[in-house]
Amino acid sequence: MLTASHIGEPMKQEDILHSDVINYFTGEFAALEERLKAGRLEDYRERVLVSRKIAEALHLLAPYVRSDPRARHLVKSADRLKKDLLSVKSIIEKQLLQQKDQQSLLQAITAKRKGVRQPDEAAG
Repeated sequence: MLTASHIGEPMKQEDILHSDVINYFTGEFAALEERLKAGRLEDYRERVLVSRKIAEALHLLAPYVRSDPRARHLVKSADRLKKDLLSVKSIIEKQLLQQKDQQSLLQAITAKRKGVRQPDEAAG
């Protein structure tokens, strides 16, 4: 972690590596969150696999949590992301919407067919 005593000193290779690791995981987690929000992680199996990868990343980040606020924030947001990935609520909601859409479509088709048959029956 950089402190006031580090100002004006060149960054050590270890500090640069640490910052690169934090930046990498920040970008990766943000991309995963966008995919999840956009609905591009529909398959629950894929979500579980991604969640496991996040857990591995959190294990790697654990030593930095006490000394680096960025790491602490990153771990908290990744934990939230992991919970969201494993939540079946959004999957169920999407399935319910699809079922409602299918029912509406079926009702529209049925109504159209009934509407078309009635004039035919009246003519016959």
